[in-house]
Amino acid sequence: MKEFIINHIDVIISYIFGAGGIFSAWTERKKRRQELVKVETQNQQKVVDLYQEALDDLKKRYDEKFHELETEIKQLRTNLDLWKSKYRDLKGEFEKYKSDHTANSA
Repeated sequence: MKEFIINHIDVIISYIFGAGGIFSAWTERKKRRQELVKVETQNQQKVVDLYQEALDDLKKRYDEKFHELETEIKQLRTNLDLWKSKYRDLKGEFEKYKSDHTANSA
């Protein structure tokens, strides 16, 4: 048995180191896979954060625009009421003028 080991020591050592290399490669592959999963998860989180930031920004923009439009609508309604009152006043003056002049000419 001793002779067999001595005669084949190079093959035995090759098998031992080969098995060690395979084990090392297996653990390295496992580490790389874990790192890839970690990086992929981080990238996905970054994408989600970017989308969330964009949505928040859009909400802020639309809220500002909505407020501006509400203000503009209020102002337009005020102007409409002003023009309606001017129209009524002018129409009243015209009716008075018309009635005064038709009564005087008859």
